[in-house]
Amino acid sequence: MFKKPFQVKTQTLMKGSDRRRLKADIGKLFPQLTSECLSEMIPNKEEMTVTKIFTHAGDSAFIYSVQKKPLFFEVEKIIYPTVYLLWKYTDLLPLIFTWPPVFSKLVKGADLMLPGVVVRGQLTPNTFSHLQKGDLCAISLLGNKAPVAVGKMLMSGSDMFDSGMKGKGVQCVHILGDELWAFGDNSKPPDLGDDFMPDKAEGMDSTGNEESEVFCDNLSLKAPTETLNQPEDASLPNIRGMNLGENDEATGQKNSNIASIQTEQQIGISGDSEKVQEEEMSLEESGISKIDQMDEILYTCFLCALKNSVKKSDLPLLTSTFFKSFMSPYRPSGKILDIKKSRYKKLSKFLQSMEKKGFIKVKELSKGVDSIVEVDRSHPELKDFKVPDDRKLEETVSSTVEGSKKEFQPPTITEKFGVTAAVLPLVKTFGYSKGSALSSAEVRSCVTDYVKANSLQMENFESQIQLDPVLADVILNKEEGHITTLTWEQLFLRFTSKMQPVHEITFPGQPPVLKKGKVEPIRIDVVQRASNKKITLVENLETYGIDPEEFAHTVQIGVACSTSVSPLPQKNKGFQVMIQGNQINFVADLLTGQYKIARKCITGLEKAPKKR
Repeated sequence: MFKKPFQVKTQTLMKGSDRRRLKADIGKLFPQLTSECLSEMIPNKEEMTVTKIFTHAGDSAFIYSVQKKPLFFEVEKIIYPTVYLLWKYTDLLPLIFTWPPVFSKLVKGADLMLPGVVVRGQLTPNTFSHLQKGDLCAISLLGNKAPVAVGKMLMSGSDMFDSGMKGKGVQCVHILGDELWAFGDNSKPPDLGDDFMPDKAEGMDSTGNEESEVFCDNLSLKAPTETLNQPEDASLPNIRGMNLGENDEATGQKNSNIASIQTEQQIGISGDSEKVQEEEMSLEESGISKIDQMDEILYTCFLCALKNSVKKSDLPLLTSTFFKSFMSPYRPSGKILDIKKSRYKKLSKFLQSMEKKGFIKVKELSKGVDSIVEVDRSHPELKDFKVPDDRKLEETVSSTVEGSKKEFQPPTITEKFGVTAAVLPLVKTFGYSKGSALSSAEVRSCVTDYVKANSLQMENFESQIQLDPVLADVILNKEEGHITTLTWEQLFLRFTSKMQPVHEITFPGQPPVLKKGKVEPIRIDVVQRASNKKITLVENLETYGIDPEEFAHTVQIGVACSTSVSPLPQKNKGFQVMIQGNQINFVADLLTGQYKIARKCITGLEKAPKKR
């Protein structure tokens, strides 16, 4: 969660009432804590701050710090302790021990696999019976019980036993060396020792008698030489200058690769499985490995896309769009274009390699989003390259192009009224229940049929409706007991005001979706930033089926300006498109023309600059 940098939204000092509320929540979460421990964790007089952040994935979180050291963080109303706090209160969470070589994989974002969990003695149903799925836990390295990570159990103790200690065990939420740890004072874990020294770890080879030491910061442990004394996995990477391990001397490249594969399989690491596959394939005696084949396919599809598909008008082109819409159609029949099965592993690394060769130029036009901005069509390899003549390939490309040029079909939005408890006594006679959605015509039909069935329309004044006890109880307030008659229009307005506004969205080829509240319009606004610069903000595009990334790219090409897409501060409220300058006229024409959105569904058009 905190592997990549996060954005700080606000940071404020905590009031006394907020501290008491947080102390009560922590007391409920950890009932084993005494009042003295709680007062020590959340002091009354020391400086304590709460920081609201947005993670790289767009999730909001809160960090509670004392003297600028984060002690707790809250995500989705779940409070977690940090490693800083757990170094002082090691018994706060259940401890799961693992081998030091696993730590380097956890840092990269891998989950802790069950074969990597150290088990003392023989595994029994009671070994982990105290753990339930979803429980918070701490991960410590063998030799030092100071926790290095905080996570959530992905299995219960009984499930762990039934699975034979196979599968994912713990999902890491926070780990030593991540951005949350860097938010504090960057201190190292203390040496707390370890009374948990098993004779044998689950899945570890214990046939060797000779022992060697593996160091992790201040801790040391004894482990069999054959399994832990390896040049790659026995060492831990330096994190922000911390010495978390020492490298052993390699005894030969081939032996090192084989030993590395064996070690990872024995210890049980979930991350970097592609690396293991790559090393296994490199040991094959065949002439060409699967990785080489995927590299060749990638390179061929790349040249085909540049030669045949990418036009000057397409630039700048998002790298993700280039891979999906331009490269993928050229893959061989029956093959999947999987970048992870190549030696590059990531699209960004592949495109960097192509950029070094001079084919393209890639720039980060908006934060975190790369785009291809230039193609060198005079490159010798590109000029001499001939696209393979494959009829199936041409059919695939043509169908992809036709699909991309297909006209946008806006959704059909119908405003309706939801049945509430107030109007239920009247509408239930017509077969409707609480929560049912009625159109305006259906509401009018129910009211009209009820009036006629009970002869409530006055003979001399047909526009007047006499209220019976049921109708009066539905539409009148307590202080309006003196009202005995209403007109048809007043009756309909009062009746619908007692119902809940809902709207039904139907996308072409999909079943209708019912949502609460009135339909939100697309909001366009122009705000002024530093140096008297103006930007245009567009929100709520997703309601109408418009992809914000695609919309921003279209505007970027149409008016030759920079654009960016970012999540709104409110959680699950969609994304906001930011456009350089006052571009309301272009945005309005784009929405009403290409996307066929009615002008009544767009707000902010009055802020457009006057056309010359």
